[in-house]
Amino acid sequence: MLNNSTLIPLMVVLPLIMAIVVNFLHQKDKSVKFISIVSLVVFVFVPIVTLYGVHLFSGHLRTGSFPEISKLLIPEVYMGIVYSYGTVQKILMLVLTVLTGFSVLMVINKKMVSGVYIAMIFISLASTSAIVLADDIFNFFVFTEVLVVAQVALVIAVQETKSFKAGFKYMIFGTISGASILLGIALLLGSYGLLNITDLSNAIKAGGALNPIGLSAAALLTLGWLYESGLFPFHIIKSNMYENAKPEISALLQVQSKIVLVAMAIILFRVFSGFALLKSVMLGFAIFTVVIGSVMALQQVELRKLLSFVAVSQAGLVGIGLGLGTTFGIAAGIFHAVNDVLSMAILFFVASFVYDKFKTTKLDELGEGLQVVPLVGFVMLLATLAISGVPPFNSYQSEWRLIQAATQAGAPELAILIILLSVATFVAIIKAFYMIFMKPGSKVEFDPEVRGNMFKAIIVVLILACLAIGLFPHMIYDPIYNFVVSLGV
Repeated sequence: MLNNSTLIPLMVVLPLIMAIVVNFLHQKDKSVKFISIVSLVVFVFVPIVTLYGVHLFSGHLRTGSFPEISKLLIPEVYMGIVYSYGTVQKILMLVLTVLTGFSVLMVINKKMVSGVYIAMIFISLASTSAIVLADDIFNFFVFTEVLVVAQVALVIAVQETKSFKAGFKYMIFGTISGASILLGIALLLGSYGLLNITDLSNAIKAGGALNPIGLSAAALLTLGWLYESGLFPFHIIKSNMYENAKPEISALLQVQSKIVLVAMAIILFRVFSGFALLKSVMLGFAIFTVVIGSVMALQQVELRKLLSFVAVSQAGLVGIGLGLGTTFGIAAGIFHAVNDVLSMAILFFVASFVYDKFKTTKLDELGEGLQVVPLVGFVMLLATLAISGVPPFNSYQSEWRLIQAATQAGAPELAILIILLSVATFVAIIKAFYMIFMKPGSKVEFDPEVRGNMFKAIIVVLILACLAIGLFPHMIYDPIYNFVVSLGV
């Protein structure tokens, strides 16, 4: 009988299987589209079933991989990967699968569909899922490496010089980051003889203060976390990836980055729960990320680049919540990660439509867009309000909680910084809105054949989701808060 113990590993295995299938189909567009759509329904269905399979948003299920399914495939074989499936993992998996599905739908709506390209998306989904679910720190490392390769492949698929450069830089620094994470894991293994995150956490707690080897491991893993999350000083590399990928893929990349940011932070908190300096380091780098990302966003004259730096600054805002180190702050940071990926996805999808319609995203070349696509302009305006923390949208609920958390932690200056970030984000994007949709004297022609029916359906769903969370925040925030309490960080 299927239960959560069997369904959880399917979130990793099914995307990998489908990646192999669509890869073999290669350029058979209709077959790739059909299989992709069917797969997306299944991918979303599995996390939804797990949400309601045992208890709604409750408990922390730790399970060894799926003996029932593994025995169906290979008799007498038990796949021993251990998964951790708590409340936050449930929410992150649902958000990840839904937004991955929307990105794939945007891709297959194009005239040409490559099975290899879709396969890379599915591999990135499987890798991110494994990162979220892993309760073994070595498996976590393995899938971060797979994710980097898949993301680089998605970026260089644009086949432009800038995309190759962005992908190459990301790969080089990813190698360094991977080595840092692996060395940190090796130090922990050598010192404690454990790789399972739960067991490792218990062993470190039992030993009291971290020894020099443990401190070195914490530093190395934190360095890896900064890179994988796209925080300072690696924000430029991450923003280049967002900028040079197809916008619908950038929407996916920013989702994966913020989910990895949260997932790895939870691992660090669990393993080094008594190490106060860890949170201070997180907070410091997050502040730098917010400031630099905001300033850079205000200076941009190209839509994709502008959104790339907005995504970076929002990642920094999530990091501030995590770095505050309080239960309230960590919960607010995770909550904002969920809210932010929804709003940023809308904006990147808008950029995708703008490029398809006008063949450019350079702001000085655009203008008078409201006369051509008024609905898209209205949606971008709503998304701007959402990402800037304006009620009744979702980011208002998480940013207000971040402000409260900063104040309660005795850091009112951080509360002011969060408010300034919201203002800077609004100014940067509303400037882009004016340049695209209201500025007179457009210099480009538009393609009348690009109607964007799929795009319109997707953004309506996402806008409604932002409004629903904004009006009923406790359905997401309360389970997150309870999860953070259970961590005891």
